[in-house]
Amino acid sequence: MTDATPATTKANGPRFPSTLAPPAYYNGLEDRLRQTLLPVLAPHFTDAQSAPLRILEIASGTGSHSILFAQTYGDHIKLIQPTECDEYGRERIDKTVAAAAAAARAKQDGQDRPLIADDKIKGAKRLDVMNSQDWEAVRTSGEPQGGYNLVFGSNFLHMIPFPDGPRRIFSDLLSHKLVASGTSTRLILYGPFRPSMTEYFSPSDEKFDHEISSRTLPESETPYRLGLRPLDELFRLAEECGWQLEAQHKVEANGNWVLVFQPRRP
Repeated sequence: MTDATPATTKANGPRFPSTLAPPAYYNGLEDRLRQTLLPVLAPHFTDAQSAPLRILEIASGTGSHSILFAQTYGDHIKLIQPTECDEYGRERIDKTVAAAAAAARAKQDGQDRPLIADDKIKGAKRLDVMNSQDWEAVRTSGEPQGGYNLVFGSNFLHMIPFPDGPRRIFSDLLSHKLVASGTSTRLILYGPFRPSMTEYFSPSDEKFDHEISSRTLPESETPYRLGLRPLDELFRLAEECGWQLEAQHKVEANGNWVLVFQPRRP
């Protein structure tokens, strides 16, 4: 799986370059995800009560997760809708997915089915989580019938405004009726966190927090602090906006967390 990053100029480059992962992050990414993340996600992606999955991915990055999900859980997935906050991100995703699909077809060697269910990965859409118009556009431009029953986001909460960013995600998914109303609907967030604003889970988390919080965002109209977000405040926001925590899994290999939420029942 490669990162098909488009050629950039000042006009078509990323809106928030300070938030992008360095190129080295993508070296061996697929193997790391298969070894660390997929075993934790598997029960949520193969639950018969949730099938077929209609997945909305927030902050899809290069599209690597969408590709991996299609490869691994294709039998359980109806569609995957990747998103990014700008045109640069959308183009990057579509090129990476197209390249992966072409590579898979080249390796197919007469098999009856493709190695990647690329037809299930839809063209990337723009979604800046702070923009109400983007949320509404996602709803009105091809939302699956019945809404999405799985929303996934990876390694991005420490790069968006807090607490306003998570609040918008929790609230807008419901207010714009993007998610299915059934009890099997899930919102899964993955990444590094801290227990509270006064604590860290590990010295490496503290080091990472200091590194990213030292970055500046000259490209942002309203600068905000990057950094690991506190779980106690995140859980409070979820409750306030109509979600409840169903499960919290620690990924032992890297110290990250998988948080599983579901809409709060009346």
